Amino acid sequence: MQVLGSLLPVTALCRSDRLRIVRPTSSTKTIAEREGCSLLTAAVLESRGGQEGLSAFSCPSIPSLLDGLDLGRGSMEAALRWKKIPDLGRVLVYGDYDVDGVASTTLAMEICRSKAQQVRFFIPHRHEQGYGLHESVMDQLLPMGWDTLVVVDCGSKDHEILEKAAAAGINVFVFDHHQPEEGKDFHGTVVNPHGTGGCSFGKALCATGVLWAWAWKFDILPRRLMEGMTDLAALATLADCMPLNPLNRELVREGIALMKSRPRSGLARLFSRLGLTSQALSEESLTMKVIPCLNAAGRMDLADTAVGVLHGRSGAEQKVETLLSLNKKRQVLSGRISGEAEELLSGSFSHVALGESWPVGVLSGVASRLCSMKSLPVVLAAPVRGGIRGTLRVPEGGDAMKVLDPISSLLDAWGGHQYAAGFSVARDNWPDVSKYLEETLSSMELEEPPVTALEISPDEIALDSWKEVSALGPFGNGNPAPLFFVARTGGEKMLPLGKDGRHLQIETGGARLLAFDGKSAMDAMTSSGGWVYRPRLDYWQGRERLQYVVDYVVVDDIT
Repeated sequence: MQVLGSLLPVTALCRSDRLRIVRPTSSTKTIAEREGCSLLTAAVLESRGGQEGLSAFSCPSIPSLLDGLDLGRGSMEAALRWKKIPDLGRVLVYGDYDVDGVASTTLAMEICRSKAQQVRFFIPHRHEQGYGLHESVMDQLLPMGWDTLVVVDCGSKDHEILEKAAAAGINVFVFDHHQPEEGKDFHGTVVNPHGTGGCSFGKALCATGVLWAWAWKFDILPRRLMEGMTDLAALATLADCMPLNPLNRELVREGIALMKSRPRSGLARLFSRLGLTSQALSEESLTMKVIPCLNAAGRMDLADTAVGVLHGRSGAEQKVETLLSLNKKRQVLSGRISGEAEELLSGSFSHVALGESWPVGVLSGVASRLCSMKSLPVVLAAPVRGGIRGTLRVPEGGDAMKVLDPISSLLDAWGGHQYAAGFSVARDNWPDVSKYLEETLSSMELEEPPVTALEISPDEIALDSWKEVSALGPFGNGNPAPLFFVARTGGEKMLPLGKDGRHLQIETGGARLLAFDGKSAMDAMTSSGGWVYRPRLDYWQGRERLQYVVDYVVVDDIT
């Protein structure tokens, strides 16, 4: 199961030559005795090399992790400028429409309120303006009498716009994590660890994490107040699939603990409507249920709704209902577009598809799903205001930024990360751009990492043992959840689940596996070598139980 921030989980395919099966050995018991843990936990540690003990997963405290953190050359300068300003006056926070964007927008507003007369925010409309700091928008906003401009989750490439705002006498602060164009550094107002001096932990932060760490490190607010904002950093870190190194792992852990004990009023309402008790809150339930709802605002309408829910002030209950409605619409649209995209990608172009009627807001989620299912790079694009806007996703081993950099002169705008990028292009340039992308992605050499799985059947995994393994989390990018393998014997029963039968329940031995969207992989199921799965805690009518969710169907080849 590939957990995607904007879609239901899906069952993917894994070639048998990519699967690395690990079996418990005589050393497993030795590790269990050394660590004082269950045999299951010992087997998981052994599968990761056996060198790391349980203590390696007990992260140092946030203060100690931040002591040596370097957020880049601009971070100290920004802190000094901030502290010299007695009153920020009228503040405009300019953000982005994904979860990192709305979380960093909310965080910036909460930080600014300590010494501002007024704080307002603006997030571009995904369809009307698209990502980034737009000169045309800023030309309308700047004359409105703002004293301070705080830009989050964008702005790193917009040197001229930032210079124009600073020259107008506005206090400018930018907190971002997007990579610079090759050979160029950032404007002096930018705090971005990807610039000169940023350390590896800093470069692994999302924009919300950059702003949170900066405010903590330079005592912008009392630390007791910053501790109450880790929930925003946790949501954004998970939503942007940032590497769960010790710092990010601790931010997520602290943020989830905060959401369990003292959730913001808007989030508490959203959790309740999604049927999530504090017990059930985890990195997985946030990624699968909460984050897609927050993302739906910017994908289907205005991201302002998500900011309203996170901010939790008046009207939050109605905003939650709006989010739920938008998310249902997104799910329906995504399902339709996914089918249409698969059909288009079976033609002469197998990596690039343009849908003339597709709404751009859902394309990134659909592209992520297709990329994960097929382990192939994918570009999906749609027309917007006379041009074309596209989203690129590449599997592990690829680099989306390196794909787009050679054609930057043909693009109106572009940016992103190693595995995900977006771009805008004039329609006249689309034929050349699409041809280049198809040729480049077709010849992309991917060194996919092996899928490591312990050969342990579901009926051998006890609830208490799995809860002990879960303490090695939070799991995600950089700290993957342990995977397990069970071979197909040929006598399994496969039963449809869900209203439309798109999911499958696989009865194998004394256990049941759940394959989300398994119907699409039914042909592969009947001839597969087995299933790679992972347990997860589920709560039903107040009782804990284990479910076994299929991540991969093991096949000889992927066509």
